[in-house]
Amino acid sequence: MSALTLQFTQAGLDALLSAKAQGLRGRISHMAFGDAAYSPSKTQLTLKSEKERVAIADSDYIDGESSSLKIAGKFEAPLEYAIREIGVYIESSELDAQGLPKLILLGVYSKPNTTLGYRTPDVKVLQWLTLSLAQLPSDSVEVTLGVDNLNLILDKELADLTYVQVQTLHRQLQQEIRLVALEKALA
Repeated sequence: MSALTLQFTQAGLDALLSAKAQGLRGRISHMAFGDAAYSPSKTQLTLKSEKERVAIADSDYIDGESSSLKIAGKFEAPLEYAIREIGVYIESSELDAQGLPKLILLGVYSKPNTTLGYRTPDVKVLQWLTLSLAQLPSDSVEVTLGVDNLNLILDKELADLTYVQVQTLHRQLQQEIRLVALEKALA
């Protein structure tokens, strides 16, 4: 996907400011794909041609540690279309008919005459987006992961532990090879 700037919506910014005034944070919870290519507008309330919407499946969000965050959505419906718009949603304090939080469009990625990707029925898409938090009120967002959390982001500690284990196994294997060679020489 080419580098695009997320166009924040007025409705999304208003929802963040309202939540912050109540001592809360806006919860980034969903991502959507659509097939319309255009210049996003600050007054936009929906994607122009939404095809599928999914809960955020993973994130590198750590409270207050960065001016940006990465989120991932896992798109796996058996659909086919050109991806030309991506929407990011936050939860509202209002509930819909099913008792779930209503979603408010926080921002949109799109560009006229630009295809960001292509969905086919046989291919699942794991889409990562990086959101700059610099344009948002400080401490105004958090990420809500869906039920199907991917846990794909490896912490440095886990990577270090894995490296140490691989090195230890390598040394043990080398020692075993030397031991077998020594036993053959003595036999």
